[in-house]
Amino acid sequence: MSEGERASASGSVVIRLVGSDDLSFIEPLWLALYEHQKENGMLIELPVDAFQRWANSLNPILGRFGCLFVAADNYELVGFLAGRIRSLPQYFGGSQVGFISEVFVHDSYRSRGIGGKLVAEAVNWFQERDITRLELQVIARNESARRLYRQLGWVEELVQMVWLPVSHEVKG
Repeated sequence: MSEGERASASGSVVIRLVGSDDLSFIEPLWLALYEHQKENGMLIELPVDAFQRWANSLNPILGRFGCLFVAADNYELVGFLAGRIRSLPQYFGGSQVGFISEVFVHDSYRSRGIGGKLVAEAVNWFQERDITRLELQVIARNESARRLYRQLGWVEELVQMVWLPVSHEVKG
């Protein structure tokens, strides 16, 4: 465990806070997350080097302004959560908010409480930094994730809509 200070167990799965040395190990899960999101209606096409761009954006802020938790079953990574601290616009008061940017649990490990444990660890991490407002986004058609977040006490506040040219086919 590269960060060493935080670990919690969910059955045989251990949730741990990791650092930048572990970013490369996340890539297969990160790619699976975005494939899952595409299956659930995400319309953005990722560039070929999307993971590297994501890792490069997260790496310099890990620890102080960003967190990365993994769920591991023995030595196999089965889930992860990434979060960041960001500022609201000044016209909303400019306060710092926590933003959970990615949450993913491998298909074969879902419905075991792992996603909830990842979110709980992130909530604790943000609260330790005196962050009182947390935000996340979820694909509208991902009903199981939306249900999980509601069960964890999250409420829907905004709906994101996108405009695409008529030539872009939108399914469902």
